[in-house]
Amino acid sequence: MKLDFAWDNDGQYHQYCLHCHAETVKSIQENGRAAYHCASCSHTHDRSIVIDPAINWWIAADGEYWHESAGIFVRNPHGKFLFFERTKFPFVLTIPAGHVNANEAPEASAVRELAEEVGIQATALTKIVTDDIVGDSCRRGSDAHRWHAYLLALDKPANVQVNDEGGNPVWLTLDEVGGKNFSFPTNYIIKHYPGAFQ
Repeated sequence: MKLDFAWDNDGQYHQYCLHCHAETVKSIQENGRAAYHCASCSHTHDRSIVIDPAINWWIAADGEYWHESAGIFVRNPHGKFLFFERTKFPFVLTIPAGHVNANEAPEASAVRELAEEVGIQATALTKIVTDDIVGDSCRRGSDAHRWHAYLLALDKPANVQVNDEGGNPVWLTLDEVGGKNFSFPTNYIIKHYPGAFQ
């Protein structure tokens, strides 16, 4: 997404309507999912455009709005990976992941998101890749993310407690992933870096 409207870059938090770009967006719930309703144009969308100084973001030379994200592929002792269904856009199966905070190392961000989203504490991670992924749309209005992916190999089963951003955790082998509705970066990383999961 290109920010082709008059948006504020004053170091403060701003949230704009995806349709009319007014800063009159409120978070609501629709059918158990998060949505964003604009008081100015009355449109409701699954996402909005957020400028947040608390996370890492930038505008590329071509005008594309970028975010930085980190996530962890969690593998249990049986060779299955943890996924859960998101209740915030995108409404698909995903791995524990989120935006990298300002002044936060990507690995620290991945560990934090893992604990926050599914209640698993991580110590030793294996780096899978850092890659710029265009087509990864998030609820904060970016369609391009610099992704840092890690692998956590568990030596015993984990107690998973998914937070309010998701539900229905499931453990799947990578062979079982095909045909299911996964987030864009999850699919991308599995497809482009299969050797990293051995």
